[in-house]
Amino acid sequence: MNLKSDCLSCLLNQSLRVAKNLHLDEETSNKMMQVAAASIGTYGEVSPPVAAADLYPKLASFTDSEDVYKELKALSTKEALKLLPSVENKVHTISDAIKTAVAGNVIDFATPNHFDLTMEFEKVFETDFAIDDESIFLSHLESAKSFMIIGDNVGEHVFDKLLLESIAKAFPNLKLYYAVRGRPIINDVTLLEAKELAMEKVATIVDSGVPTPGLDYGYASKEFMKLYN
Repeated sequence: MNLKSDCLSCLLNQSLRVAKNLHLDEETSNKMMQVAAASIGTYGEVSPPVAAADLYPKLASFTDSEDVYKELKALSTKEALKLLPSVENKVHTISDAIKTAVAGNVIDFATPNHFDLTMEFEKVFETDFAIDDESIFLSHLESAKSFMIIGDNVGEHVFDKLLLESIAKAFPNLKLYYAVRGRPIINDVTLLEAKELAMEKVATIVDSGVPTPGLDYGYASKEFMKLYN
């Protein structure tokens, strides 16, 4: 697919956010943006996730870490863990755990100063689903031999674990897996963050091999695809 103009501007804005997040000096920031602009100009026939997978290592080359969002991800985990005790008190059923995971998905834990996280979580948790297929989901779990969550952003992975713990209690014979990105990309969860959270205590951690946002099958490892299919 061709990248639309909105996608190109989004990638450029992402690059600017990275530069600001890293607190780079003006000269280094300008060099990073020049590299980003030159690279983005060549992404004519690729998808946005593939473009991001190419762009982010180039941005990281201006730092001493391959993970340009390392500090931001640490903050997200910290804020989510601070919220966890009060959330755990609300989780008595799988239904509660599902709502918790959804709430974790929509909250940006990297911006805790912009709003009250507890209040925001309460608001999401108390909102009914517009489409509720929970009964179908649970019926699939009843007959399934395995279940996999494909991790997304750091912070919400704390509540993915809570959901997996609830599923493990209700379906003790179900084999649980948690898939992570193959390398740092934006603020997505990798093997590092999953292990820091001790995700392996409730599920087998699977390195998807995918270096893109989302899930590009073309990059996926054989191990992951075997489980996924």
